[in-house]
Amino acid sequence: MVVTVQGRETERAHLELMVRQLTGGRGQAMVLRGEPGIGKSAVLDVVEALCRSAGITVLRGAADEIDRSVPFAVLSECLEAGAAEHPGVIRIRGLLRGDERVGAPAGAVGQEFLIAEAILSTLDDWCSAGPLALLVDDLHWADPASLAVLRRLARALDQLPLLVVVTCRPAPDTATVTGLLRDLAESGVPITDLAPLAEAEIAALVADLAGGRPGKRLRSLIAGAAGNPLYVAELVRALSGEGRIELQGATAEIGPETSLMPAPLSATILHRVDALSAPTREMLRLVALLGRAFSAAEMTTVLQLPATDLVEPVLEALAAGVLEERGGGFAFRHDLIRRAVVESHSQAVRTALHEQIGVSLAGAGAPVERVAEHVLEAGRLGPRDLAWLRASLDPLLVRAPVLAVELLRRASATASAGFQDLDLELVRALLWAGLPAEAEHAARAVLAHPVPVEWEGMVRGWLAQALLQQGRLEEMVAEVRSALALKSLPLNQAALLHALEAQTLHLMIRPAEAERAALLAVQNGRESGDGFATAYGLTTQAAVLLVTRRVDEALVLATEALDRLGEAGTSSDVQLSPLLARGYCLAELDRMAEAHADFRAGARESEQAGVALLPWYQSAMANLEFLRGNWDDALVAVQSGLDTVDPLDVGPDLRAIAALIHVRREQRSEHTDVIMAEADDLRAHSYTEYLHWWVRAMVLDAEGDLGRAFGLLEPFLWKTGELREVVTLDHLFPDAARMAFSLGRSDRLAALAASAQELAEFQPSPNKLGTAALCRGLAEADSALLAESATAYQVAGRPLFLAFARENEAVLLARAGSVDRAAAASAEAVDGYLALGASWDARRTRQRLRAEGVTIRSRKAAAKSATGWEALSETERAVLAMVAEGCSNPQIAERLYISRRTAQLHVSRIMAKLGESSRVGLAVTATLLPQG
Repeated sequence: MVVTVQGRETERAHLELMVRQLTGGRGQAMVLRGEPGIGKSAVLDVVEALCRSAGITVLRGAADEIDRSVPFAVLSECLEAGAAEHPGVIRIRGLLRGDERVGAPAGAVGQEFLIAEAILSTLDDWCSAGPLALLVDDLHWADPASLAVLRRLARALDQLPLLVVVTCRPAPDTATVTGLLRDLAESGVPITDLAPLAEAEIAALVADLAGGRPGKRLRSLIAGAAGNPLYVAELVRALSGEGRIELQGATAEIGPETSLMPAPLSATILHRVDALSAPTREMLRLVALLGRAFSAAEMTTVLQLPATDLVEPVLEALAAGVLEERGGGFAFRHDLIRRAVVESHSQAVRTALHEQIGVSLAGAGAPVERVAEHVLEAGRLGPRDLAWLRASLDPLLVRAPVLAVELLRRASATASAGFQDLDLELVRALLWAGLPAEAEHAARAVLAHPVPVEWEGMVRGWLAQALLQQGRLEEMVAEVRSALALKSLPLNQAALLHALEAQTLHLMIRPAEAERAALLAVQNGRESGDGFATAYGLTTQAAVLLVTRRVDEALVLATEALDRLGEAGTSSDVQLSPLLARGYCLAELDRMAEAHADFRAGARESEQAGVALLPWYQSAMANLEFLRGNWDDALVAVQSGLDTVDPLDVGPDLRAIAALIHVRREQRSEHTDVIMAEADDLRAHSYTEYLHWWVRAMVLDAEGDLGRAFGLLEPFLWKTGELREVVTLDHLFPDAARMAFSLGRSDRLAALAASAQELAEFQPSPNKLGTAALCRGLAEADSALLAESATAYQVAGRPLFLAFARENEAVLLARAGSVDRAAAASAEAVDGYLALGASWDARRTRQRLRAEGVTIRSRKAAAKSATGWEALSETERAVLAMVAEGCSNPQIAERLYISRRTAQLHVSRIMAKLGESSRVGLAVTATLLPQG
C-alpha cells in the first residue's frame, strides 16, 4: 500500500521513527491538529500505509458528529474495521447491544465501564500477539466514552506495543476533548500542528491533479486557498471538470475568462456536485444525512432502490472523489463535502428527510441508535415513532442512554395529561442515565396523578433510589416506608424495600433500626420464596451485626446469603455484597487468606459485571493488605479503586489508606494532602471515619507534635454515640495508646485498655487479644503483656502491629532495667518496621529507646529498598514471571484472579522499580534476575 502526500516530510519522518520503535515493542502516540481540509486524514493514510507495510495490524475509524451521543461509536468502528470476527470484538458487539447488562444501581456508568474494560482487554490481548496501531480521525467529534478509553490507553503505552494517532481541529468545542488533549500533552505525547502547504508543495499537488505545474493565472487563483490542500483540490477538480484548465506543455493554465477570485469552499464543492448526473446528485443529497460513513445496506434502505440501481451513481461519486470506500461501506471523502451537501437543503426538507430515513431504517431493523438519531432530528414524535420507542427502549437505553432519555422527554411533553406508561419509563431511564435529580422530579410528577396499584410501589422505589443517589437518606427512608405502607404490595417487593431501608439505616449508623428492617426483609423474602430478596436481607443483616461486634453471627448470615444466591453469584442490584460482608467478617476473625480470597473474587466479579461495588472491594483489599503488611499491593488496590467509577464515593477512604502508608514511609503524597485538607465532617457518621482521623494524627505525630496529634484523636475516640462500637475502630488503639502513654495521660490509657479488653472478651480473636494486651500492658506498665500482644499479633498475621508491641515492650523493659532484652525487642521492632518501609516508625523507635539509654542494633540498616529486585513484593514477582512468559494483562489477571486494571498497575510499578520503559525490556530484564 503506497500513499503519496504532498509536503509533510517532517511529519512523515517522525511517523516512520515511531513505527520503527513500535516494532521494537515501544508504545507511541501522536496528535495531528489542524484546520478542516489541511490534510490530517491524508497524513493518517500515510501512518496506515507505514504500519501495514511493517506488518502491523491497523484499527482505523473516524468520529462522526451525528454519533456524539452514542457511547463507543468511534472505537466500535475501529474494532469492526480491524477484525469483526475476533472473539473480543464479538463480545463487545454483544455488550453494546445489551446482551450482558448491569443492574440498575450501576446504570449507564456501570455499563460503560463494563464495555470499556472489554475494549481494553481486547486491545491488550491483541497487543500480546504483535504491534497494533489505533488511528482515530476527527477526534473533536468523538463520544465521551471513546475519549475515556483513549485516555486510559495513553497511560498504558509503556506496557503495550501500541501506536495511537488521532486527528482533531485546533479548537475542539467540548471540554472532554480539550481535557484529553491537555492530559496527552502533559504525558509527553507530541501534538503536531499541520501548517498550510508551502507554494512549492501546492504546485506539486496541482501537478498531480491537473497533469502540469500551475501557470501564472492558475497560481494566482489557487493562492486564494491559503495553502489548504482540500480547497486547492476542489478548485482544481471543479475547473478540470468544466474544461477550464489547459495543458501547455508541462504547464497547467486557465484562460483569461476565468475569475482569479476563488469561490468559497462550500460553493466550490456544491458546484462540483452539481456537475454530476442527476441520479448521483439525488443519492448524495439523501445519504449525506446518514452521517459521514454509511453501509451499502443503509443506502439501499433509505433510497428504497435495489443495489443494482445504485452501482452507476456510486461509481461516479467514487471517481469524482466525493465518496470513498471504507471498511465494508462508504464514506464522504471529507466531512466538509458532506456538510456542504446537507446544508444545500432547507431546514424543512432536512426534517422531512430525517423522518423518512428514520421510518426506513426502523422498518429494516437497523441498529436502534441509528434510528433514534433520525427520529430526534425529525422533531415531534408521531404514533409510529412512539410505537417504535416502546418496542426498542431497552436496547436503546443500554446502547445510547442520552438518546433514549431525550426521546422519552419529548414523548412525555407531547402526551396527554394523566398516567402514561412512557412517563414511568422516563423515570427508569433517568435513573439508568445517572440523573437522579431529574429522576426524582419525573417520579414525583408521575405520583401527582392516580397510578395503578401494581405500579405505585415500583415508582416509589425508584424515587427512593433517586434520593439515595443524591445522599438524601432521611427522605429516602421516608419514601421506602411510604411504599411499604401500600396495600397489596407483593411480599418479594416488600422484602427488597425492607432491605433497601435496612441498608440506608446502616449507612446512617442507626443499627437498631437497620437490624429490624433487615429481619423483616429476610422474613418477607423467605415467605415469598424469593431467594434473591432473602439474600439481600441476609447480607444487610450481616453488615449490621458485623459493625455491632457480632462477627460470628454475621459470618453465618453472609455465608447463607451466598448460598441463597447460588451459582448466579452476587447480583449488581445488591449494593452490599455477601462476599464483601463475609470478607470483612473473616478479616476480623484473622482468617486473612480467606478474606482476601472473598475480596478478590468479589472485585473480579464486580469488574466483569460493571457492579458499583468495585471501589468498595478495592478499599477492602487495600485495608487488608495494609494490615497484612503487603503495602505495595495495598497501594495498587488503592490506585485501582481510584481509577474506577465510584458512585458510592469510596475514593476518600482509599486515599486515607494510601496516606497511612505514605506517612509511615515518610513520603508526602497527593493522598496525604487531600486527607489533611478535608473538612472535619467529611466522613462524619461513617464507619470509616476513623481512617481519616488516624491519618491526620499520624501526620502531626510524624512532624513531632505529639500533643496536637493526641488532641486531634481524643475528641473523636471519646465522643458519645454508637460509633465507638464500630468493630474496626480498635485499629488505631495501638497508636492512641502509645500517644497517651508518652504524654502521661493515664486516664485515657486506662479507658483504651478497658475498651480493648471488653472487645477481646466479646470476640477473642488474636488481633483483638493483641490490642487488649498492648493497651493493658502500657496502662499497667507490664512488659509481659506486651510480649503476649506481640505473640497474638504474629498469629493474627499483622506485622505492623507486631512491631508496635515490640517497640512498647522495649520501652518498658528499658525502664525496668532490662537493657539487653530491651535492645533485642527494639531491634525486632525496627526490623519489622523497615521490612514494611515504615522508616518513620523505625526512627521514632530509635528516638524513644535512645531516650531510655538503649542503643538499637538492627539487622537492617535502612528501610526496604524502593527499587531493584529486592523492592518487588511477592505478588509483583509472580506478575513479573508471567510478563517474562509473554502473558498479557488480561491473562495475568485470569491466572491471579485479579482485575485487568490491577494487573496493569502491578506491571507499571514493576517497571518503575526495575527502571524499564517498555514491556519488552521488562521481559528481558526478568530473565536476568534471580529466581525463587
